[in-house]
Amino acid sequence: MKIHSLVIALASTALLAACSQSSKTPQLDSHNDTLSWAMGENIGLSLMNMGSSLPLDNQLVQQAISHTLKGGAQPIDENTLNEALREITYIQQTEYLRQQNQTEAQVNAQQEQYFAQLVKEHPDVKKHESGFYYEVLKAGKGRKAKFGDRVSFDYRSFIMFSGEPYDQTYGKRDPIIHVVGRPMFQGLLDGMQMMNAGSIYRFYFPYQLAFGAQGSDPIPGYTPFIYEVEMNQIFDD
Repeated sequence: MKIHSLVIALASTALLAACSQSSKTPQLDSHNDTLSWAMGENIGLSLMNMGSSLPLDNQLVQQAISHTLKGGAQPIDENTLNEALREITYIQQTEYLRQQNQTEAQVNAQQEQYFAQLVKEHPDVKKHESGFYYEVLKAGKGRKAKFGDRVSFDYRSFIMFSGEPYDQTYGKRDPIIHVVGRPMFQGLLDGMQMMNAGSIYRFYFPYQLAFGAQGSDPIPGYTPFIYEVEMNQIFDD
């Protein structure tokens, strides 16, 4: 990590300290004011995303920022500075991995409980070999889709744990015409190759077979999904 970028990130500690003293939003009277505010807000958000894992003395951080901006002599040499910055980076990465592992374990446990209850309450729900669950709502009579086929389909999707509707084609836009292949996420890619033209399936995708640990803007990571897919047509071209 470059030294100047770390200093900017640490400078946001001073901004957070200032926030505890005053919550009044200043008047931005010029374009330079807007640029200044945007820089400060971005720094503040960066620190919030870094978390609170760093054992920092906020007062000393502010003193170092002020001292550096005034061109004062530094009490540590460049090697010591770089070693400290590497340690800060290591602490941040370690905390990030700890939080990721904790989230992963929690969501995995929720998914296991959800699927166990799902199968218990709905005997028609089956598990696919790749790890998702599915239910045939309507059997189709057309040919089965395969990788590389161009297909037309409608769908509606839901956040799995809450059942909250997320997106759909019905009433919002025309059916989707797409090739069965990338960039579909893995669960949908495998699921579509089970479907005949005219069929409707409900798929229950764990996050690993949906948008993964990283998510896909605006979908947060570790989000399992339910998809209801209606295979309208499989083209012969």
